[in-house]
Amino acid sequence: GKKKLNVSTMLNRRNKNGRQSKILAICSSPKRGGQTAQLLQQFSKEAEHTGAAVKRIDLYKNKPKPVTGKLTVQLRELAPFQKDMLEADGFVIATPTYWFNVPGVLKNFIDQLTVLEENGFLLEGKVAGFIVYAPQGGGTEVLQNLAIAFNHMGVLLPPYSLIFYRGTQDKWVKNDLKRLARNMIQQIKAGKQLGLKWDHFDKRYKVSPIELLSKKL
Repeated sequence: GKKKLNVSTMLNRRNKNGRQSKILAICSSPKRGGQTAQLLQQFSKEAEHTGAAVKRIDLYKNKPKPVTGKLTVQLRELAPFQKDMLEADGFVIATPTYWFNVPGVLKNFIDQLTVLEENGFLLEGKVAGFIVYAPQGGGTEVLQNLAIAFNHMGVLLPPYSLIFYRGTQDKWVKNDLKRLARNMIQQIKAGKQLGLKWDHFDKRYKVSPIELLSKKL
């Protein structure tokens, strides 16, 4: 039968020769020039300045669909944003707060990642950060929910990776965005150099990420 590649083999091949770190910048605001988008742009500029390749995803443009709620779904094909998540070393989600929670489009996006967790914790070891614009409150609630959800998918959060911004009174946010970019890239590089492995990292997968990305199913 067809030989399967595990995640460790895929990452070793993908990261050899010091490949440039790849970060997804995910925006869940419908306002392309709004405050949330501006915060994400500031982060992206610093990440690029630090040496990463940054790709932006606008969720209101991609419009991930609601899930059916059915679990144990076997993964046979990838939506474009799922493929982007597998190819990236890390990702940042920037979001406004709607009624002390995330916009529905971001919730759909997170729910659509469940299939990656159920088919072998395929996001395990990726590095993430979150930026929340909360001028009327709810920032800490949103950050807690995002951190808990992605932690259970095996995603790593470096120091100072949970940023909330209430408005112009938070003058520290510019430096925090720079710090987030530097810390994410530092943790990505450290993970590659140290060959860190986590609990599910060496499990055998029915479908490996390298097969999904190359469509060799």
